[in-house]
Amino acid sequence: MAFTKRNITFIDGYNVINKRQELRDISKENLSHARDSLIEEMAEYKSLSGEEVTIVFDAYNLDRIKETYEEKYGMKIVYTKRFQTADSYIEREVAKIDRHHNIKVVTDDAAIQTQAYGRGALRVSSNELKLELDRLRNKIKKVKRVNFSQNLTTFPISSDLSQKIDELKRSLEEEDR
Repeated sequence: MAFTKRNITFIDGYNVINKRQELRDISKENLSHARDSLIEEMAEYKSLSGEEVTIVFDAYNLDRIKETYEEKYGMKIVYTKRFQTADSYIEREVAKIDRHHNIKVVTDDAAIQTQAYGRGALRVSSNELKLELDRLRNKIKKVKRVNFSQNLTTFPISSDLSQKIDELKRSLEEEDR
């Protein structure tokens, strides 16, 4: 049986919410909406990257007796039990995973970054994750543009219409710069 390398990403949910300005602003009004925004953004990330994604939310100061799990958009959402931090949950789960897999830990907490690195995981800050998502989105836009141009050459159209489409394409490229 061939060994398949998995790409696994753990995200410290509240850490990311508190480090990213737009999510922090939402959380001031409604923490649940900030969580939902992060979850939806990470669903897009999962879709574009093909990685397995687990988002962990602390329940450190809540009275939750045990960890709870939710499956959403093909991702695992974890709410830790009382007195358990997301950091400790992530550290435990990373320790369970074979080092042959590609593991990424998303947090701005220096202590968990160091622990993750010691276990062979890649450390990623919340801003780096946002940049990676933006890079993946731009890559998809470029592929769509190329496919659009290729589709035009397969159908016979008038030179006038072709010129108008080229002008539109140039204006869209200028907007992207």
